Amino acid sequence: MSALRKNEIFETHRSETESSKKSWEPTLYTIVRRPRAENVETLEAKSAASTVKNIALFLASPIIGLAYVVAMPFVAAGMLAYFAGKAVFKKFPMVKYATMMLAAPFVGLAFVLVAPIVGLGALGYMGTKAIIKN
Repeated sequence: MSALRKNEIFETHRSETESSKKSWEPTLYTIVRRPRAENVETLEAKSAASTVKNIALFLASPIIGLAYVVAMPFVAAGMLAYFAGKAVFKKFPMVKYATMMLAAPFVGLAFVLVAPIVGLGALGYMGTKAIIKN
């Protein structure tokens, strides 16, 4: 259990008239969760980190939007090729196997070129995650 989840539970009792005004269900008490004194600093640090994250996302949003706009024609062309290939493969099943045979060397080359980059990214992610945890 993390430090943020260790809460003290305070019970506040309602009178019958107060509970009848707010809802039709009978309630005897309401549980209010408040952080313990030792968790307040952690909560404040978390809210500061959240604020920094929100500012970074706000500043990066135009670049992310531009990337979507630039990528959209390529995504559309890929989807068109996918659906066209699916229709052709359904009508002529032998074309599927011939296409796979021609594409296999290029797929293998792509894996050989991309795998080290993905591996370094995963290693960096796990490393920073371990450093931040300690």
